[in-house]
Amino acid sequence: MNQSVRVLCAAGLLALACSCQGVGPMLAWQRSLEAYVTEHGNGDPDVLRTLGDRPSQGEFGLTAARTSGFPFIASQRTDVTGLLLGHRRIAGRYWFLFLVGAVEYRGWFVDFPLDDPRLQDLRIAAFSGEQGLFDWVMSGEDTEALQRYERLQLQAWRRSHPSRAQATRGPTTFPTAGDILRLTVVPEGVTVVDEHSGARWVLSIKTPAGVTDSERTAQP
Repeated sequence: MNQSVRVLCAAGLLALACSCQGVGPMLAWQRSLEAYVTEHGNGDPDVLRTLGDRPSQGEFGLTAARTSGFPFIASQRTDVTGLLLGHRRIAGRYWFLFLVGAVEYRGWFVDFPLDDPRLQDLRIAAFSGEQGLFDWVMSGEDTEALQRYERLQLQAWRRSHPSRAQATRGPTTFPTAGDILRLTVVPEGVTVVDEHSGARWVLSIKTPAGVTDSERTAQP
């Protein structure tokens, strides 16, 4: 059964052990997922298995991972969505593997954006937890993969807006109905390919001894 979990990060509305203000959208998403595991799984990451029975079924999202502007006008927010692609044993331990995208929205009135969404970042995230600690490994920013993923969306938008045929930017988002994501385990890591756009991401996962303290988070 396809299942989605979306958390709202806003003052007074987030009853989780994280603070979305003052941190980047991706980090806020990581902290909200940790809080979800702590609250709903008593610290056991296996609770994430309930997000979906098959690859690309599960989704964990964070609305308003970052906000700016005035509360009701000239608002700007970034939403982050992670698609759970699989649960694999790599480098001696099991990891939950996500493709995570950050989409920025801008507008003059809350929930009435005058500007279209803009995909800002898209990368692989690996999450594991044992012995009271959470571990993360995340791929770096990949501009080439991001642009390749966006290209078909932009082409479709230009065709539907002939007057903007020469525009270099247009609305882009993640995920889309056309995504065909394939996860492959390679020596000491994984690759994710979107067969629809041809975009490809690579993540190297070290052995457990190679995970640094800065990548570990103690459970609340």
